[in-house]
Amino acid sequence: MGAAPPPGYYGSRFDVVVLVSEEYQPPDSAFPGVRVRRFPFDDSMRPTSADFRMAIEAAKSVASDIVRGRRVLVTCSMGRNRSALVAALAIHRATGVSGRRAADYVRRRRVDSLGVRALSNPAFVKFLSAF
Repeated sequence: MGAAPPPGYYGSRFDVVVLVSEEYQPPDSAFPGVRVRRFPFDDSMRPTSADFRMAIEAAKSVASDIVRGRRVLVTCSMGRNRSALVAALAIHRATGVSGRRAADYVRRRRVDSLGVRALSNPAFVKFLSAF
């Protein structure tokens, strides 16, 4: 998972790029050599049920790809919340660990260049705790 990737070739590192940031949706042609999947939703402190449904659909897709052995990059604008939510939901779905444990795992593994840990959105953390 990470921040919005600049256009370029990622085929040597990934099979699938998943774009979950509603404000960053470059064309598929910006990422030659990979399959691009789009699940755009908002990084709001008051997410809607539609935002959560989109995150769940993205996580289903990511978990399915991972189980099939595909290398997946899940991205949002900053690489902190939406991509972390989807990654944690995918981990939960693929492994059966609790949402809280998946969130803890993502937080330990993803710290940005400013030292900010992933999943700083309390609404996303609360949502994960339900799983």
